[in-house]
Amino acid sequence: MLGWSADPQQAQTADQTAPRDQVLLWHMNYHPDGGQMFWPLDNKPFIVPAALPGDNLTPDKVVAFWCDGTRGLYIHPGIWHEGIFPVEDQQRFLDRQGKVHARVSADIDREFGVYLSCPLRADKIKDL
Repeated sequence: MLGWSADPQQAQTADQTAPRDQVLLWHMNYHPDGGQMFWPLDNKPFIVPAALPGDNLTPDKVVAFWCDGTRGLYIHPGIWHEGIFPVEDQQRFLDRQGKVHARVSADIDREFGVYLSCPLRADKIKDL
């Protein structure tokens, strides 16, 4: 599970417990040896949480990028990121990454005691 739409202690699998207007993340990672490419197959918008390289990741360094779905996104080696998150309920992506799949991870919840909130609506994203 990469993220939730509501506080995980209140989220349910059977019923929707909150509007799907954000994703709450507990984890970020980067690949030191290769990049990763995502290409939207349905031309629908998505968001990508990311932060600049370095082993001093903190929650305030993470930003969410709004992608309109008309083109793909390449994440260079060393860039902190999580999965890509579709704005709509369903979307398909082509995903490619280098042959070496090393990964450095950060458990944001465990290390900082917070979840990262990334909006799934364009009108809620600031400073793009």
